[in-house]
Amino acid sequence: MSAPRHEPDHGFDQRGPMFWFPPGGFDNGVPASSWAELADIGADQLADVLFTLAEARIAGYVAHPAGRRATGKYRLWVDTLQYRHAEDLLMDVFRAHDHREDDI
Repeated sequence: MSAPRHEPDHGFDQRGPMFWFPPGGFDNGVPASSWAELADIGADQLADVLFTLAEARIAGYVAHPAGRRATGKYRLWVDTLQYRHAEDLLMDVFRAHDHREDDI
């Protein structure tokens, strides 16, 4: 049995790492060279999450996961090197949203 032949991706430099994201999403304008999925978030949390990450200079990208547009949820990707910090900030945003709902 032979091993599969490895072909380098010669077009990666032109496409960049965001090529692999689902289309139709948007980012917060902070660049990153590698990305990791962090969470699924609701539409009402998008602005707060992306602005909070941008203020901390952490790249964030959100889009509907493939085939799940009807759920109303968005998938959040963040800079891999800032994953733990992004996780902490996301929990702060979730807590703030919980307190706002309690006040209504």
